[in-house]
Amino acid sequence: MSGRETVLITGAAGGLAGIAVANLADSYDLVGVDPRPLPKGKDFPGEFHVIDYQHRRMGEVFRSHRVDVLLHLGRIPVGARLRSSDRYDTNVLGTRNLLQLARRHGVSRIVVLSTFHVYGAHPHNPGHLLEDDPLRASQTFPELRDSIEMDNLARMFMLQNPSIHLQVLRPVHVVGATIQNYISQLLRNDFCPVLVGYDPLLQFIHESDLARAIRLSIESRRSGVYNVAGEGVISYKRAVDSAGAWAVPLPSALVYGALGTLSRFRLGFPKHLVDFFRYPAVVSDAAFRREHGYQPSISTIEALRSLRSLRAVVEPPHTAG
Repeated sequence: MSGRETVLITGAAGGLAGIAVANLADSYDLVGVDPRPLPKGKDFPGEFHVIDYQHRRMGEVFRSHRVDVLLHLGRIPVGARLRSSDRYDTNVLGTRNLLQLARRHGVSRIVVLSTFHVYGAHPHNPGHLLEDDPLRASQTFPELRDSIEMDNLARMFMLQNPSIHLQVLRPVHVVGATIQNYISQLLRNDFCPVLVGYDPLLQFIHESDLARAIRLSIESRRSGVYNVAGEGVISYKRAVDSAGAWAVPLPSALVYGALGTLSRFRLGFPKHLVDFFRYPAVVSDAAFRREHGYQPSISTIEALRSLRSLRAVVEPPHTAG
């Protein structure tokens, strides 16, 4: 026994988990779980298990490792090439099983990675969305229902189990070398669509800053829901320019039509993200900064410029980003 605390990390085969693991390995014993195997050539500094989060073997992992912290990075986004029922099983039913196991086996701290997409992008959003603002994304895009249910499930668990320190993190658009979400893929292209008549403000956070935020959450022993963002805001057109891409003006009606056609073949850009290039969805992360002593170390411009050298085509994501 090392005498160190044990952190169980779900979604451990994903890119963000790799950054988080590197940030935690010096102080914690790590156990990784993911329904997918590790990518070829990637190592995990501890035990790694290929298990579905609903499977009974999850209980064996909790029992054999005496888990102190559950770091749940295993949310599957809409853009993953999975049926909505499979995504629901992982995001909602899988999360519920993990939380129940954590309670049963005496886990003291839980960090659940959600997303700011749960707020939705609307023309009447306030200037800065706070953590207690309504989650309206599914009103326009029902496919986000499982992400909202997962967020609500974690918050309800927090209220029902005050002795367990649980934090729900809602990061803004995440970018970085290991992140394979759709916003990163879009900005890695040589050409990016810009909706005619729209240039909304966006927020980005670099993967390394999010990894630091996750560690701060684990170490803070707090409970609550927190927006997490990088430095400042930037217009979408400037973001495209900073990433080294060319802006291609397109009518929004044309974009929606094309996405509708492609979605039938599980291709293209997720429809719900189009509204984030039309309407405001700027969050305030003042609470997280104040209560965790967090400050981003990489500016938005630096984070976007780092994408210029990452032009390779990558597969759509299977985990959060």
